[in-house]
Amino acid sequence: MLHVNRMTWRTRATLLFNALLAALAVFLTYVMYYIAVQIYYEKNGLNDKFIRSVMTTVELHENGLMVDKRGLSSVEVTPFLTQKKTLKVYKDVGEWQLIVGELHAKKRLWGELTYSVEEQGPYLNRDERDPYVLHSALLEGGKITDSSHPNGAMNQLEKLEDGNVAELFFSLRTLKSPEQVLELLSDYDVRATNMAVFSGEMKAFKLGTYSSSGADYTIPHLTLRPRIMFDDNHFLSAWHTFFSLEAGISDDVQQLIADVEWMTNNIKYKDVDEDKQRLAYLKKNGVQVYGVTVTGPVRELEKLKEEPEFWEFRLGRIEVWNWS
Repeated sequence: MLHVNRMTWRTRATLLFNALLAALAVFLTYVMYYIAVQIYYEKNGLNDKFIRSVMTTVELHENGLMVDKRGLSSVEVTPFLTQKKTLKVYKDVGEWQLIVGELHAKKRLWGELTYSVEEQGPYLNRDERDPYVLHSALLEGGKITDSSHPNGAMNQLEKLEDGNVAELFFSLRTLKSPEQVLELLSDYDVRATNMAVFSGEMKAFKLGTYSSSGADYTIPHLTLRPRIMFDDNHFLSAWHTFFSLEAGISDDVQQLIADVEWMTNNIKYKDVDEDKQRLAYLKKNGVQVYGVTVTGPVRELEKLKEEPEFWEFRLGRIEVWNWS
């Protein structure tokens, strides 16, 4: 009986040892596979392409949100080959980059790029995502003749002390080229950070989602941003913070066309079909804008109400003075 028990325990010990060896082999195989995946994605530029996809898609579609350009290289690649990245998103208020949320992006192998933005707004029930108005008159190539709706933005600015800077949104009474917008702003000590582009929505093609109130439309749109450049391997090489009339804005406009073309050819995402129609419209008709975001000292922003081409002002973030 004792001999049988010894044999049983010896057999159990052998089985346990073999199981541990098998588990160790599986673990080491998994580790080697995981390391090989990380090296492959990094060396072949797949992580840089993913970052470029995220940055371009978000900044061209999310109104005025900019992606933090620091720490871009550390992309998580899961064992199932899903790329994931969490980044801060910000807005320019004065000369500061104000963090306004967190971006969570992922892309499965052969799947669509998806993302979500968790906003860190200081207020409840205040929507800052769609501040521009596209009037039906602009769809017909005309000019808005309506008087500006009752608007509290300028009243709010009047009550702010001089030692503040702010973010201000406004719409345009006619479609204008980005150069024309900068010309109108050249007399004011403000900086344009982004512009809402009209790409044929509600005119050349219908949108899946939009809202309207009378003759006013609030629509998804492409955003013209200061130029961001990538090299041939998708590595971020340079970027600009504001538009500059002195440096010219034609490069920013050309980059927008190039970015939309690159997106529609290289990324799977939910708005790709609409963006293909936008791209065709822009190539045929050029880039015109109907909304602008500016930042600067509150007294300079207040002066913009005197410009007859600007209407429907909306006040964004406010910060203490940080302007040179």
